[in-house]
Amino acid sequence: MHNIALIEIGICCSAILLLVLYQYSISLLQFPEERTFKKILFLMLAETVLDITSKLQFPERFSNPDVKYVVVVFTAAITQFIPYLWNLFIHYKIYGSAYHFRKYSIPITIPLVMGILYCVTRLYQLQPSHRGDYNIPELWTITNSISIFYITMASVISFRSAHRNNTKTGWRQEQYFCWIMVIPVIAILVQIALQRLEIPIVTPVITLVLLHIHISQQNMLITMDQLTGLNNERRLNSYLRDKTADLTSEQRLFLLTITLDNMRHIRRKCGKKKTEEIIVAFANFLRARMTSDNMFLAHYQKHSFAIVLEKKTWNDVESFCNLLVSTSKTPKLQDLAPWPITFSINYSEFGKPGVNNVIEFLDDTKNNCFKPTTSLYAQNNFEP
Repeated sequence: MHNIALIEIGICCSAILLLVLYQYSISLLQFPEERTFKKILFLMLAETVLDITSKLQFPERFSNPDVKYVVVVFTAAITQFIPYLWNLFIHYKIYGSAYHFRKYSIPITIPLVMGILYCVTRLYQLQPSHRGDYNIPELWTITNSISIFYITMASVISFRSAHRNNTKTGWRQEQYFCWIMVIPVIAILVQIALQRLEIPIVTPVITLVLLHIHISQQNMLITMDQLTGLNNERRLNSYLRDKTADLTSEQRLFLLTITLDNMRHIRRKCGKKKTEEIIVAFANFLRARMTSDNMFLAHYQKHSFAIVLEKKTWNDVESFCNLLVSTSKTPKLQDLAPWPITFSINYSEFGKPGVNNVIEFLDDTKNNCFKPTTSLYAQNNFEP
């Protein structure tokens, strides 16, 4: 393929990456996984620019072999480092932290370091006039092998986590990250097979995959609560509309609204940061109790959560509510505040008289109390 066409493809990829990077630069929320994804985008942009530079025809007096050598080494290093960062991104998305990644950082990093050292030494062994040559099969074989290794490792982690996940939302997300990166692996293999034709496949494919991931993440943010990572009120309303539209006469749909007690007092005494920490901890507590596909959890309002349950009898709902109350008295949750963390539970059932749409379904929970609010003034250790 002519160099001009290759340069045009590279410019198009660079423009797409720049647009996505700009979206992340103006984002007010920067979680660790977003910062990692931003680094992936930046490195992909750098690799594309270096690739474009290598295809430009400079006058002979500006063609320095040492500069070409540095460009090739950097390109090969970046190609291996991007999948390495993808592993870190997956750890943040699945585990919420990089603990497991750091725990095994040495064995994970060894292939990357060995691959970069091989590129440096292999190119340096060549004649000075050939050190900037891109057409070295064994160099790119090693580079592509390391890339496939890291991508496969991340996909296996996502796949295993998806099969352990009890929620549909989490399962879909992890399956998505597992299979979306199969596309770059296929692109790398096709690129190797069609190496003689010099058709650029990997860079455009990875650019489009990163764009698709960015769009899917933005769509998820629309329906996800930023503080807790749960479904938000918009997603709850959408879910209830879909669920109630398909409800049959044999199915019974219940809605629980769970509100943390006395959060205003806790915020006044402990501050906003501690209040948010308690909300996140309580969200994780509720998430751990979502053991069935027929359950849907959302952060409904500021200090309130909603759980939609499809149960056969009210006794099943009552048992679940009692389970929440009994298992909430653990030190992991209770030690977060100077007073015991308590909550109220209200409920409603769709289809009973006066509850025939989503708005009535939500409003009816105010009329049915399973567990009332516990006042701080009723507790012995309360200090205003």
